[in-house]
Amino acid sequence: MAHDLLFNTDNDDDWSINPAARTAAAKTKALPLDFTATERKVLKQLEPSTAAFAVNLVGWARDQGIPARLSHTAIYSPKDTAEAYDRGLSQIKPGKLDWHNVGRAIHVVVYRPDGTTIDASAYPPIGAYARSQGGEWLGDKPIRGKYGVIYDTVHFEYHPGMDLGSYRKSELARREFAQAQKRARSYA
Repeated sequence: MAHDLLFNTDNDDDWSINPAARTAAAKTKALPLDFTATERKVLKQLEPSTAAFAVNLVGWARDQGIPARLSHTAIYSPKDTAEAYDRGLSQIKPGKLDWHNVGRAIHVVVYRPDGTTIDASAYPPIGAYARSQGGEWLGDKPIRGKYGVIYDTVHFEYHPGMDLGSYRKSELARREFAQAQKRARSYA
């Protein structure tokens, strides 16, 4: 029996890698927030506890009057990770596993009322809330990339009690990577 954290139901199906099971769960209980099609697609690709974290995080932000949205970013392939590194947007070197590869990282966007730029001032309270819920926010942490220091303001992670170095060596990482890549192909 599996427990679906996003829909808070028990069933024998793993919806994270079985789209039919996800559809059945969706018919019995709607998502608690008004998510766009892109956001629903992102949620389907995430590791289940990270999907529940994302719903909670975005819901909290919206309750505070912050118009937060999940961006298109969910599962990164190893190629995506290498491209981000080459462009100076990541410190994760090609060939190394990161939290996006396994569905444990999300990007949350908050645009200014004019819709043209990201509202960086909205992120500190969202980051603080994420941390209070066991998540992580990289928006106030300097990341030394290929071309200097960056701040990944929109990046949030959920992997309570796990550090990336130890996780990479674990059987859990291999299993979650395989599941995440299946989800990414299913919902691409």
